[in-house]
Amino acid sequence: MTARGERRYERGVALITVLALIASIGVLVASSVAMSQYSTAETDTFLSLQRSALEAESAANRILWMLLADRAKHADRKLGGKSNTEEERFLADGTEHFVETGGRTVSVRIFDAVAGLDLSGSNPAYRLEKHRGTRDEIREQLAARLRDYVDSDDLAGADGMEKQHYRGAGIPVLPRNRPLQFREEYLWLPGAEKSHLYPEDGVLDAIRLIPPEGMRALSGRPNLYATPVAVIAEQCALTEEEQKHLAEALKLWRNARVPLAETLPPAFSGKLEMNFSTRESGAYTIQVDTASPENPGRRLRVTVRPIAGEKYFEYYQFLLY
Repeated sequence: MTARGERRYERGVALITVLALIASIGVLVASSVAMSQYSTAETDTFLSLQRSALEAESAANRILWMLLADRAKHADRKLGGKSNTEEERFLADGTEHFVETGGRTVSVRIFDAVAGLDLSGSNPAYRLEKHRGTRDEIREQLAARLRDYVDSDDLAGADGMEKQHYRGAGIPVLPRNRPLQFREEYLWLPGAEKSHLYPEDGVLDAIRLIPPEGMRALSGRPNLYATPVAVIAEQCALTEEEQKHLAEALKLWRNARVPLAETLPPAFSGKLEMNFSTRESGAYTIQVDTASPENPGRRLRVTVRPIAGEKYFEYYQFLLY
């Protein structure tokens, strides 16, 4: 190769090297820009979630005082009827309210806290067995396991599970051999995932909230407007078509305030009111949703019982997720 040819070859290698370096630098710059944008978006999302938590708490407090003002003004707390006044009513009926807080409009719903199946106390298996007129195999098995879970002995009943069975299944710390301390313990029972008593939207509303130690029980008939449709269907032995009809009727009530009496046959409504309450119990769950298409947000659920004649509340739950 001549000297001129060698110089041309060297210039070609240098050009390729320079182009490779420019390409590498371009990739690094693009990566830096992308990482910067990602970090900015991540920070914005984190700040929005932190802000939404404070906004949710503010909205819950505001709705609570509006609820108390409504209770002081209206003694009749029957749910599901048409309002005879133009003012906005605040009842535990699951209908949607909107609150301005922190420059954001958030959605708030009020539910009665006495809802779902009551599995508190020393004999929750009895309530689970009697929850439906026709008992099925899954229900009987779960009732037997629940009975062994809360009793104080290590003797397993038919279809039940005690310490030796949990050890064999690789669960060394169960059963607790005492009443349920919180409702989510039900999900620890092997086979619970096959039951209709399962979380919806991240919360186990199908089972009634179990009060912390030392607080009053949430006793009474479950509220019709706060109990999941699947639980209502089981309790009233509804057909699949009736369950679908009920779900649509409750949706119309919550979103458009169309009374169930206008969307369900009288006999159907009568069956529901025989098994479920349509009046407030005095304990409430306030649910606040701060998410919107423009901003991420969080959901807050506060369960509280105002004490009549006193200036304090009993707080059963404060759940932010």
